[in-house]
Order: sequence, then structure tokens, then C-alpha cells
Amino acid sequence: MKTITKYLTVLLFLFALSLTAQQKDFTKEPGYVDFGELAEFETGEAVTEVYIDETLLQMVAKMTKEKEPEMADLLNGLKLVKVNSYEISDENETEILNRMESIAQKLNGTKWQKMVRRKAKDETVYVFVRTGNTEKFTGLVVLAFDKPGEAAFINIVGDIDLASIGKLSNKFDIPALNKMNETEEKDSLNE
Repeated sequence: MKTITKYLTVLLFLFALSLTAQQKDFTKEPGYVDFGELAEFETGEAVTEVYIDETLLQMVAKMTKEKEPEMADLLNGLKLVKVNSYEISDENETEILNRMESIAQKLNGTKWQKMVRRKAKDETVYVFVRTGNTEKFTGLVVLAFDKPGEAAFINIVGDIDLASIGKLSNKFDIPALNKMNETEEKDSLNE
């Protein structure tokens, strides 16, 4: 009975934390990007939405601090990890590509810097970063389209160390971030 009570207490605590965190307006953060309404892309079978806010990121940082201090430092600097991933179908392909192009155009000419632009027959990848007053970035946007497969819209907000972003990808299983690293490696080999 004590074990059940402990689990219920932890669950209620986590629920209360998530309610508190959801009240924070992340749209005011300099690294936040509004992708618009993405529900229209849910025509395929696979849909993934990840929304990890600052409170949950700090909890994970505390849990990993002893075994993975670098990961804990990375997570402590983040405020939001937002991932929307959709299976590409004939019904949503054009709309997804148009939305990615629209977002990329909106970010160009602002305080965002394009790091990667890769276009191939069935692949499009954009990576943008926003610099802050420190040596770290305050925002990261990855737009990835890989047909057949999936399209991903990713926004990471907070103090971001790009050298550690692969670890974040592995921790939260965000495959499009791995694609960013692969694209950078391909581009550097082609130069």
C-alpha cells in the first residue's frame, strides 16, 4: 500500500509541475519559433509530438547529473524542446514542403542564422540557429523532409551548445537532430 501511495504522490507532483509549467509563455523567448498549425499534416499513420518544457528538462537534468554531468549541464540551459514529426504521404507532401519553405524564408533576414540548407531529390533539410549575448545559441530550428519517410519540425529554446546536441538527440530519441549531424558531415566531405 505504501508503494502505491508513493507512486500516486509522485504522479500528482509531476502533474502539478506540468500544469505550472504549461502556464509559462515560451513564445516570448528569443529562440522560440511558431510553426503555425501543423495538425493538417496528420494524414499518414505516424505522428509524433514531443513537448518538453523547462520544468521537466530540469527534472531530467537532476536525475542524470551524477552519471552524465555534461547532459545535465545541457538540459539545465534549455527551456523548451518541441518536436512535431509526420509521415509523408501524397496528401501532405506539397503542403509540408511549402510550410518548411515559408518558415525558412521567415527566419532568413532576421536574427536567425542559416547553418545548413540541403536540397536533394527527396530530401530537404534546414538548420537555423539564433545567437544570444553568450557563446551559446538561444534557439535552434531543424526542418527536415525525407521521402519516403517523415518530415520533422524541431525547435529547441534556451542556451544551446551545438557540440552537445547529438547527446540530446540520443537522450530523447529525436532522429532529425541526428540527420542534422549527418548533413553537416556530408557537406564538409563535399567541400
